[in-house]
Amino acid sequence: MSFDENKRNEIKLYLLRKIQEDDEFVVSKVADAFGVSMTSVKRYIDSEISDNHICLDSDRKCKYNFVFERYDFVYDLKQLSENDDEIIYEDVLPLIKTNKNALNIWSYTLSEIFNNSIEHSFGKKVTVNITMCCLFTKITIVDDGIGVFKSILDYKYKNAKKENDLREAVLELYKGKFTSCPKNHSGEGIFFTSKMLDKFALVSDGAIFKTGYEGDFELINSHLLSYAMKFTKKGTVVVMELENETTRKAIEVFDEFSNIDEGLIKTRIPVFEACRERNPIARSQARRIAERLDKFKEVELDFSNTEIMAQGFADELFRVFQNENPEVKLIPTNMNKDIEWMYLHAIHYKP
Repeated sequence: MSFDENKRNEIKLYLLRKIQEDDEFVVSKVADAFGVSMTSVKRYIDSEISDNHICLDSDRKCKYNFVFERYDFVYDLKQLSENDDEIIYEDVLPLIKTNKNALNIWSYTLSEIFNNSIEHSFGKKVTVNITMCCLFTKITIVDDGIGVFKSILDYKYKNAKKENDLREAVLELYKGKFTSCPKNHSGEGIFFTSKMLDKFALVSDGAIFKTGYEGDFELINSHLLSYAMKFTKKGTVVVMELENETTRKAIEVFDEFSNIDEGLIKTRIPVFEACRERNPIARSQARRIAERLDKFKEVELDFSNTEIMAQGFADELFRVFQNENPEVKLIPTNMNKDIEWMYLHAIHYKP
């Protein structure tokens, strides 16, 4: 069976993604997905090995791994603050082998993360690690400052004498439009950065803000914490990943969540993660999520990974908050039947 170049590239991309997932049935799944023989799939694999894109790896379930290129840079924060544009355009971007969409996204996201280190970390140095393969590029940025979540809570509660949960800061980042320096920043940088990339994570003081990761949350968190510890035991570790041939455009992300006149007007909140990776059952959880939602015109509440929603949570968010803020449009998505029933019960309740 002969395929044109587009179909061959589609098969190759699917194959590489299965290798990234470490799928032990990579050969049979590619064969089934495209109606080709396993012998044909193995020819694709041999070709990728010949091109030095992948290699044999007996430690992985799929038995293959990518061939990676790695680069490291270390900057003091003063140097970064004076030359961040030159560092991006002269040190980092020339190394990255991607299409124009990916380069534009990396330009924006690197600028935002560097700026956060400069303005908010109060550290002394920043380390940049670049890991690349034929499928994706992963960039890790590490500072030795006070930690992103502590910085957010220090601003939010200022001199309040109480022990604060770092997960409150994680929730603020899921919402977006929060900054510890409103005079100079809009609080939109991390929000847009997390939406542009395939995977994005902030790790600091044992707390994690992440988007794009799928699978067992406990395992993912464990891997992220372990990965972060390789770099530092203090400060903030930022992990960013993007496919080299992404079709996503930065402007599409801006258009989805903002407009020219009002800036960020829409947000998307993963409910399970926002509830500290627990099911939403309590009014206190709903009140934490509802805080500052009146700053938005549209709020998507994504119930992926959520098994149940209790009446108290649903009533507090979809009836009490909605009645007090009718101008805010709440849009629940990815609800199972039980959650949908509770949602409908809440919005139709007549006291």
